Amino acid sequence: MNQLANWSCKAYPNDDTLMSRLKRALMFGLFVTLFLAFFKPFGFDSVNGWLLYRICLEFGLITAISIASLSIILPYLFPTFFDSQNWVVWKEVGFTILHFVVIGLANALFLHFRGYKQGDVWEVIIDLQISTLAVGSIPVLFYVYYDQAKYFKKYVAEAKELNKYIDSHKNDQQQSALILFKNEGGDVEYQFPASQLLFIKSDGNYLELFVKTDEKIKKHLLRNRIKNVIEAIPAVFIRCHRSYVVNLDMIRKVDGNARGYELTLEYSDVKVPVSRNMASDVLLAIERSAN
Repeated sequence: MNQLANWSCKAYPNDDTLMSRLKRALMFGLFVTLFLAFFKPFGFDSVNGWLLYRICLEFGLITAISIASLSIILPYLFPTFFDSQNWVVWKEVGFTILHFVVIGLANALFLHFRGYKQGDVWEVIIDLQISTLAVGSIPVLFYVYYDQAKYFKKYVAEAKELNKYIDSHKNDQQQSALILFKNEGGDVEYQFPASQLLFIKSDGNYLELFVKTDEKIKKHLLRNRIKNVIEAIPAVFIRCHRSYVVNLDMIRKVDGNARGYELTLEYSDVKVPVSRNMASDVLLAIERSAN
């Protein structure tokens, strides 16, 4: 049981962009449509012609709409729970099973009210839920187990290679540059040498500037957006996440897990995440910094 509990709390990748959610919903909807039309399971072989394709398309649409609704509405309502940097195995398994439940419910109601399945509506719902979960739960566990292990192995191995570049890293001459930080009104609120700024974190309409002063790290708040600031700072700083910008010269270690990479910075115990869609730029910058 301890091994299962430990596995359920391991990091798991979660692509939380709107486009990826819609794409996933459409792919599953298309798969269901083609699967039903081609293999004709569950008595579909008794239906022919345009009626068969229409029913298959309807089930595909139900699947796509159900997945899209869950994948967009729930993360919007519960952003902390669905934070990609805190996504773990048990959340992935539970959320996938919830998809099965909602799709099964939608299909049951569709079958009942269209007259495709006779009987009490609750009997139809329960029957379809039991069959859906019985068939789908075990494959989900195996898929998540395989997926988690695959990505964990991939990112850990790549992080190990990246640390070789960090060990031979050369400091950038831009570290002596003085950076002026302006608020949204255009007024300068802070100015620091680049060598003292570890990283920037975005928090809503505010930025948190983590600065090294006398061997201590201080956090300064600035009312501005990260996209406005990134254009005014030296190239030694790179955006690694939608909420983070890091000083390349301050990176001391790269760790890998199934979600991707995390950066450990000098003087700080904060693990800075690297977005999967920005990973290639960050990795290239780390490699170049060693030359």
